Amino acid sequence: MNSTPPPLPSRPAQNSLVRRRKFTIGLTVVPAAVGVVLLFLRLFGLAIPYSVPTGSMAPAVSAGDHVLMENLTFLFREPRRGDIVVFKTDGLPALPPGERYIKRVAGEPGDRLFFSNAWLFINDQPVALSNAWGRIVYNSPPYMPVPMTTNITVPAGGYFVLGDNAANSLDSRVFGSVPGESIVGRICFCYWPPQRMGGVR
Repeated sequence: MNSTPPPLPSRPAQNSLVRRRKFTIGLTVVPAAVGVVLLFLRLFGLAIPYSVPTGSMAPAVSAGDHVLMENLTFLFREPRRGDIVVFKTDGLPALPPGERYIKRVAGEPGDRLFFSNAWLFINDQPVALSNAWGRIVYNSPPYMPVPMTTNITVPAGGYFVLGDNAANSLDSRVFGSVPGESIVGRICFCYWPPQRMGGVR
């Protein structure tokens, strides 16, 4: 005769309550941990927060996003095509001095760029830069108060930067290439609003 007692019946309601408690704790702990890490990075000058006022980089970075710029990457390498960078506007034509803009690097030093039928060509080859929504389409803005450059060779030490929302972007097509020394960091993370929290690419 089997002396092992039968298993106790499960308690689905209690199990569900335990799962809800764990989920609630997770919702509290994870943002708190992220906040502590961000505070640490901010205190040591490794990350700088920015509030984005326009949609020229949407959907990668949208108006109202609060993002972090890190300034370590470019201590070890030069900016690359596809990087979303922050740069100073001082000395750039058609831009107010003393501000910082966010754009994506499209052209590196020595690259030859031109635009045709919303495609970007670099060194005579079509290049498909992309973001979370797929290939970036480079339509011209419907109205621009100054002529746009659509065929250029990037000078030594310069970077040609573009907005992902190209039809609503004031970028290197207007103010020319950005000197490398004007680039101060790379956008890496969106921390607000919560539904957009995560890495930026």
